[in-house]
Amino acid sequence: MWEKGPSRKDRQARKTRRRILSVAAKLFARHGYHKTTVNDIARGVGMTTGAIFHHFPSKEALLDALVDWLARGLRVYSDYLNGVTAPSAADIGAVVRIMCDHFRRQPEATICLAALATEFAGSSHPIEERIKSVYGIFVDAFARVLRSHPGVQDPRATAIAFVGAMQGIAVQGLLRESEQPIEGLARGFLALIGEWPPEDLGAPRGAGDLGARTEPDLQPGRW
Repeated sequence: MWEKGPSRKDRQARKTRRRILSVAAKLFARHGYHKTTVNDIARGVGMTTGAIFHHFPSKEALLDALVDWLARGLRVYSDYLNGVTAPSAADIGAVVRIMCDHFRRQPEATICLAALATEFAGSSHPIEERIKSVYGIFVDAFARVLRSHPGVQDPRATAIAFVGAMQGIAVQGLLRESEQPIEGLARGFLALIGEWPPEDLGAPRGAGDLGARTEPDLQPGRW
């Protein structure tokens, strides 16, 4: 049986909600959740606060919806990683390219989850656990890929560290947008991890002492 699609009114409502979430992501990323008012969001969207509350009954409801929206963005990464059958160094580059593409479209949305994580860390607010679970979408998928990496002893810890590095690149890309393009920062990061494997953190070297590398070099396209 043919099912009727969403009405024009429903489509417009979804479009408005997306616009509200996009503006909220920009403001929360730059100013923080607690310092951003619903009135700030309304001004950014070009609506009244009453119209905002028509779509989201409270500021916390808007926050919950925003985190769900950001989670859908992270699933782009996990969808790619879950399709990897023969992991290689090229997959790291692919993940970084996805981040750069996302950044070019919506730079603030790329760092918004990191900003919220920083703001709510240690707060015991329910959103803290929700943010961790959203990061888990990526971490679980990347940790699975990293299990075949010969130099990685703890895939989950490495995946979490990689998330932090990627979001740090995005933060610096926003901070230095007139100085360095995001692609240049990403290439610098890939060159570092691809050509200079980390030494054992428990045995730091002295200045000028190169020592012997005990971990395999990452060559392009393979591990």
